[in-house]
Amino acid sequence: MTPPPRTKLDGTSDLRHQLADQLQEAGRIRTTAVDNAFRTVPRHAFAPEVPAETAYANDIIPTRRTPDGRITSSVSAPWLQADMLEAARIRPGHRVLEIGSGGYNAALIAELVGPTGSVTTVDIDAAVTHRATRFLAATGYSRVRVITADAEHLPADAVPDDGFDAVIVTVDTWDLPWIHLVADGGRLIAPLRLHQYVWAIGFTKHDSTLTSDEPLTVCGFVPMQGAGAWNSQRRTIPGRGIHLAFEDGTPLPVDQLAHAFDKAPTTVRTNVTVRGQEPFDSLALYLAGALPGFCRLSVEPEGDDGVISPPPPHWPGAAIVRGASLARLATERIGDGDDGNGLYEFVIHGYGPTGHLAATEMAEQVQHWQRNHRAALCPRITVQPRDTAPAAAGTDGPHMFSKKHTLITIDWPVIPGTAALLTDDQDRYLLHLRSANKPIWRPGHWALLGGNTEKGEACDEAIVRELAEEVGLTIPDLTGFVTLDTLAANGAFKDRVRVYHGTLNRPAHEINLREGIQLRWTRMEETAEMTMDPGAVAILQAHQAIPRPAPDRDGVLPTVQVREPSDHRSRSIVGAHLVLTRNGSVLLGKRHANSAFAPSTWHLPAGHREETEAAISCVIREAEEETGLTIAESDLSLVHTLDLLDPSSPIPRIQLFFAASRWDGEPTVLEPDRCTEWRWWPLAALPDPTVDYTRAALEAIALGTPYTAMGWA
Repeated sequence: MTPPPRTKLDGTSDLRHQLADQLQEAGRIRTTAVDNAFRTVPRHAFAPEVPAETAYANDIIPTRRTPDGRITSSVSAPWLQADMLEAARIRPGHRVLEIGSGGYNAALIAELVGPTGSVTTVDIDAAVTHRATRFLAATGYSRVRVITADAEHLPADAVPDDGFDAVIVTVDTWDLPWIHLVADGGRLIAPLRLHQYVWAIGFTKHDSTLTSDEPLTVCGFVPMQGAGAWNSQRRTIPGRGIHLAFEDGTPLPVDQLAHAFDKAPTTVRTNVTVRGQEPFDSLALYLAGALPGFCRLSVEPEGDDGVISPPPPHWPGAAIVRGASLARLATERIGDGDDGNGLYEFVIHGYGPTGHLAATEMAEQVQHWQRNHRAALCPRITVQPRDTAPAAAGTDGPHMFSKKHTLITIDWPVIPGTAALLTDDQDRYLLHLRSANKPIWRPGHWALLGGNTEKGEACDEAIVRELAEEVGLTIPDLTGFVTLDTLAANGAFKDRVRVYHGTLNRPAHEINLREGIQLRWTRMEETAEMTMDPGAVAILQAHQAIPRPAPDRDGVLPTVQVREPSDHRSRSIVGAHLVLTRNGSVLLGKRHANSAFAPSTWHLPAGHREETEAAISCVIREAEEETGLTIAESDLSLVHTLDLLDPSSPIPRIQLFFAASRWDGEPTVLEPDRCTEWRWWPLAALPDPTVDYTRAALEAIALGTPYTAMGWA
């Protein structure tokens, strides 16, 4: 331990102990070492400008501001300092780097590493490091090394040969360029910024990769300065006072959105609710990774912007841009809630000509998060140097954020749902008819009782709660039976349910059904005449085959898979393509190098038809969204149909090609994350590479051939 502090501590000892008690009761302090550090280091000595009572309050203490009042340095809130120190897992003898100085946190670290360890604290502001040096010396912590430098360019002699055992970042950082500074097996704790959302995250380093293994903590710090300063890439919609920030990814054009707010928005309801005091930070993080064109929307405090229920200034709203349209996440109060703080539903407001489609797209992702991720454990975050990281995955895989130095991957664990397979002494099953008029899983089908886990709840707890809520029963012999995995028709994973078996001998009419339509004791052969949930059928069949399957040595239950039924009739994806020709040349766009489809390849303006959209309307919409061109329906004609079976896709595609006789405007790149340039190419000399089926279609159009089959045996 360090020598006793040399500052006068009269009257502050009780304040230090009160603060430590408060942090311990709140679960912020969890180890004796961190507790002793908070009871030892005199916090007030590092903030002499404020009264001692303020210094020991559980809040930040600003210590340096810009001329316009922005805080550039502060003593962080004690609850957050305790959380981050616990996450760092510092031990006596460790070598620790702190990025962002102030003095107090470095003194806490010095208590944790003891006389055999070392602490280095760095800050870019000489006034901050001078202050930290003075206060550390005055309180007996002069062994802490204080360096004035840009944290991205730390002096080589400041870094141990095999790296630091822990690196703690106490400034808001957009990237993590310090992986090489951490020893293998060491820890890095940082407030990481992803699309303007900031979480304190604890990482462990193995083989040049950082992996998170603790819950994420929403927080706020002063912003990084110097080479690591982040750029919000904010764009302003002309004449509206509406700002869109594209912090991660390529900023999209916004000028075309000026008229999107002329009319009242469409509203798409999600039927997903949140309590008044319940945070939903994980939803925002999920949407940022799941939706291309994601941004944060803020509005000027005064002005007629056309945005209903604008987001608060300190928490910009989640939004997506789709050409000349935009969708934005909002909440709508629908009741008082159990605690009186209100019950709110997530709703999506869509603006612009196809705002309803963008709103529907965002609503589906909110519902996916609710069904599959809301109650799950925290996401797993992996950080790798860009030069060693793999190529980006699609939106159905892990979410990826590309930074200056690193690639950050977020894996979202799937919530296991729960179900109860209840049998009686007559070899019957208790089935539950679900409501056909509610936005629930398998409406109008006979299924098993059960439901999803809720936040922080184990499956064993969830099934007990669900049975109590649905039928008011406790089943004493409830035990794990199987795990049911539901796959989409194409084999993609959709849903996971942990199934429990129990016995119940009570007539259905004596059971108090509180949710759904009807309960019925049913024999297996009777289910053939009922509208059954395919998953329930698979579970019943598994029970018929093996009434009591046993878990393996690790306690893992057997898995039953069920694939979503596919219609026996062929279904095709419809693509609509625009053929613009001028002076013997055709307009083609070069797709972005990171595009999931045909990267760095030339292609026509094109897109997939939405659910409620005619193919010709799709062409008009895609032309406006991708190129800024305006085309009337009367100026379009169908010139070719290409029937495509792509070996990489299980679903056939019908590709329709429309030629325009006239249009307004000149082609402009409006979706730079998908297309990097538009260029006119001679029809007789198409560029290489051009999408194969696009080249085939253009050659057929030149010959006057109306139909091409491609890829079929």
